[in-house]
Amino acid sequence: MKVEMIVRNTPITITDETPFFIILRDLFYGGDWEKLKKDFTEERFMKHVNSLEFLEKNVVILDENFYDPIIWSEFNAFLNENQITPERFEHATVDGLYDLALEYADKSLIGDAKNILEFAIKVDKNYAPAYEFLGSLLVEQGQTEEALKFLKRAIEIDPWLVQGYSTLGEIYYNLGKYNLAVQYWEKEIEYAPNDLFTYFMLADAYTRMENYQKAIETLNKLLEYDGNNIIAMYELAELYRKIGKEAEARTVEEEILQTKPIESNGIEIWAKIQMKYGRYNEIIKVIEPMLESNFNAIDLKTLLIVPYMKLGEIEKARKLFEEIKQNDFWYAYSKKEIFDQFLTEREKELCGIS
Repeated sequence: MKVEMIVRNTPITITDETPFFIILRDLFYGGDWEKLKKDFTEERFMKHVNSLEFLEKNVVILDENFYDPIIWSEFNAFLNENQITPERFEHATVDGLYDLALEYADKSLIGDAKNILEFAIKVDKNYAPAYEFLGSLLVEQGQTEEALKFLKRAIEIDPWLVQGYSTLGEIYYNLGKYNLAVQYWEKEIEYAPNDLFTYFMLADAYTRMENYQKAIETLNKLLEYDGNNIIAMYELAELYRKIGKEAEARTVEEEILQTKPIESNGIEIWAKIQMKYGRYNEIIKVIEPMLESNFNAIDLKTLLIVPYMKLGEIEKARKLFEEIKQNDFWYAYSKKEIFDQFLTEREKELCGIS
C-alpha cells in the first residue's frame, strides 16, 4: 500500500511500513523523534521520519492508536527486511521492550516474550531487568542451567536487583541445594528487609539443613518487622520445641494467645493455639464478628465447631459441621486433624463427625 498526499503544500507518502516507524520511536526512544534520528541518518529512513514528524506537528498526534497492538513477529520482520540490527540502537533505551515482553508473558506468549528480551539484551548488554526476566521465564520452562546464567548475570550488573536473588534462591531450594539457596535469600533480605515471605523460605531452608539456630534467628528477625505475625510465631515455637527449649516455645505461644488477628491470614494457627489452652470464648469473640462481613467463609465456620462443642452448644456445632460438609465435603475431611486433636470420640459423635 502506498498513499501520497499534500499537506500544507508538503508532499507526504504513507506506506505499509509507516506504523512500524511510530512503533520504533515509541519502543526504543520514548516517543522522541530527535533521539531516533541520531541512529537512523540514512535518507531512506529520514524520508519516513521527516514525513511523520511533519504530520505530528501539523495534523495529528501519532500514538499507539496507529499501531496497537504490537505484533512482535511483524515488527521483527520489518527490522530484518530493513537490516536494522540491535547494534544500531546507540541512543535507544529498552524499557519499552521490557514492558512489551511483560505484556506477552501475561498472555502466556512465552516464546515471543523471550525473543523480545533477547533482542533487548543485544541492544543493551547491561540492562539487568531483561536478564532477570529472561531467567525467570527459562525457570518456568524447566531450563534451569540456562536460567542460572541469566539470573547471575542480572545481579552481577545490578546487585540491588532483589528479584534476581529471590529466584536464584528458589531454584537452588527446589534442587535441594539449601546451602546455596540461603546465600541468595540472605542477600535478598539484606537489600529488601521488608520482604517477609523470604524470611519464611530462608527459615525453612535452614531447618532442612538442621541449622535450627539460624532458622530461629531468621524468624526472630522477621518478627522485628512484623511483631504480630502469627505464622512466624507458631513456626518459631515449633523450632524451640524441636531443639528441646520448651520454656521458650511456651513463651511464644503465650504471645500468640495475646494476639488479636484482624484478618484471616494465620487465623487457623491462632485458633489452634487458643484451643490448646482452652480459650474457647476468645475464639468465638474474634471469629463471630468476622462472619458478619464474610458469612459464607467455611474456614472460619470450621474453627467455631470445637469451641461451640466444648462450651456445650452442641446443636450449633452440629449444624455448622453439617453445613460445611454439604458445601465442601473434602474441606471438612481435611480438618479431621483439628477434630481428632481437640474433640473426644463422644464429642465427635454428637457433632456428626465420623
